[in-house]
Amino acid sequence: ILFLFAGHETTTNLITMASLAMMRDEGLRQAFLALDTPDAIECAVEEFLRHDGPTPVMVRVATEDHVLDGQQIKAGDKVYPVIASANRDPDVFADPDRIDLARDPNRHMTFGFGTHFCLGAPLARMEAQIALPALHRRFPHMTLAGTPDWADGVTLRGPASLPVRLAS
Repeated sequence: ILFLFAGHETTTNLITMASLAMMRDEGLRQAFLALDTPDAIECAVEEFLRHDGPTPVMVRVATEDHVLDGQQIKAGDKVYPVIASANRDPDVFADPDRIDLARDPNRHMTFGFGTHFCLGAPLARMEAQIALPALHRRFPHMTLAGTPDWADGVTLRGPASLPVRLAS
């Protein structure tokens, strides 16, 4: 049940956000369509996860008291690390605002880290590695047919709906 509910919306948002990026940038779409190996597609999916992943913020609970930049954090306090910011850190990623389908290494934090690493990460990656090429090869001229209707929320990012015009 965890995988069914936790993995559905995040994976849907990953596929949607990657598709939106490609519909907004024809050069990016053409570069993606030119990928011809599973390794290249895997690398591209990792970059979509880094650049505009479905979980921009995570919720954690402090296990002990701590002071961070003069702010007291007490044991039991909720902490909201902004993963989207970490994934755009210029000290870690060259030209972090650019989508580089061949970025390597790509040590993004989209799925968390350590004991908090997302259990569904392998499934989400596999689904995106299958769905994105299938969708964009079947409909290589897919375009936006309206403005995305963004879902409310802080911990998940993605449109509630994305109107598109399919064209093969």
